[in-house]
Amino acid sequence: MNFSKLFGKKGGDKKAPKQDKNEQTQLMLDQKIKEQELRLNNIETKTNALQEEAKAKLKAGDKAGAKRILTKKKKLVEQMKQIEGTMAMMEEQKMMLDNAIQLKDVMGAIKAGSQAVKEASKGVTAEDLENMKEEMDDLKLGQEELNDFFKDYADQEQEGVDEELEQLQQEMAKDEIGEMPNVNPENLEPVKKEKNKEEEDLTNFLAV
Repeated sequence: MNFSKLFGKKGGDKKAPKQDKNEQTQLMLDQKIKEQELRLNNIETKTNALQEEAKAKLKAGDKAGAKRILTKKKKLVEQMKQIEGTMAMMEEQKMMLDNAIQLKDVMGAIKAGSQAVKEASKGVTAEDLENMKEEMDDLKLGQEELNDFFKDYADQEQEGVDEELEQLQQEMAKDEIGEMPNVNPENLEPVKKEKNKEEEDLTNFLAV
């Protein structure tokens, strides 16, 4: 009996999230670049070994054997150059893909922003804006009229106060005049006579 069918698989049939195609390509390029690096290192090790083997052949006087080894080494060096070129191409592709992904994200953001602006501006026309401007101008004019009204009202109130203040000043002036003591001409007569006598005595003294 298949118990997995009977009770179901543990954890359900959850599938891993699908990976983006661009991400898959990036991972593939990374993997291939690493593989080529390993190949390059192995070939480089072999060429170094062949170099030492060729030296040993020369020391032994086997020039033909040394030549065969150097020929083999030359082929490996050409293979290394091919691998280096392949790696350089994949590195460039990886960089171009990364730039394309970044540009795609930026363009997506720009498109989303444009769409948001369109949605926000939906239903708003130039005529609506013109009507709104006229309404605001009317409101502004009404506000200015109210301000002028209250300003004129305040000026009128001030004019009434100024008139009342002037009347109060006149009344106070009249009151001060009324409080001044009455001067009796008879009371001034002895003083005047005494002053005339002093002037007469001074004149007689100067005449002697």
